[in-house]
Amino acid sequence: MMAETTHDAFLSRMQNYTAPNPSLRNPRISKESSDADLIEAGYLADNHVTWGFVIYRTTYLNNEAWIAFLPRLHWWTNDSMEIFNGQDVLDKMSWTIFDNAEEFENASVADIREQFRSWTQTAVLSEQGVQEAGLSPRYRYCILVDSEALESCVSSPAPPDSDEDNQGWVKVIDKNFPLVHPLLKKRKEESGYEEIDGITEKHVGWVKCPYTSVMTEYYRLFRDLNGYMVSYRRPPAVIGYPWR
Repeated sequence: MMAETTHDAFLSRMQNYTAPNPSLRNPRISKESSDADLIEAGYLADNHVTWGFVIYRTTYLNNEAWIAFLPRLHWWTNDSMEIFNGQDVLDKMSWTIFDNAEEFENASVADIREQFRSWTQTAVLSEQGVQEAGLSPRYRYCILVDSEALESCVSSPAPPDSDEDNQGWVKVIDKNFPLVHPLLKKRKEESGYEEIDGITEKHVGWVKCPYTSVMTEYYRLFRDLNGYMVSYRRPPAVIGYPWR
């Protein structure tokens, strides 16, 4: 009885808890910790009306897996915003998926990077009605789903079961690679790593990102110009916790 009373008291305190600088969407969470608030603040600061990573599909042998993957990605995206009461922000999100086998089947990371660069040259104005991309991650990073990534996602626990070990992942490509990042200018890039896409240096221009959080948490994180570099882990490691 005492344990139940203590538990009930704890739940009552949490229900009435208000965080410092509370989010208007969920007062139990601060504005600085709310992905919904931070993503909204980002696109408003850029004078943009929409947000969200662009997705490229490059594998077409297993259409059933692709059909299974998309609802899972949507589910995790919606679930990750639920705690923040961020449905209004999700309503502003654009699901832009390039899904053309003739153009993208078996395309390499470099191929997709070039296509993405070309797309961004006109996309900002056509989508946002302004010339400047600002700090929007939508125009700096894109998602690639190849056969390996697709298999990892559909083989991971299906929602609502948690993918605690980040078994499911997608590739997030840095559009500006191989431009030298400010954090690397003062030191020589490490080399001697196993070759990936012909690269033996530490940075290969893309990361494996958990698909359960890529569309929201990492979109918010990668708005910071250092967010990608701080998160970076060389493949085959998957970024984020748990580190493996």
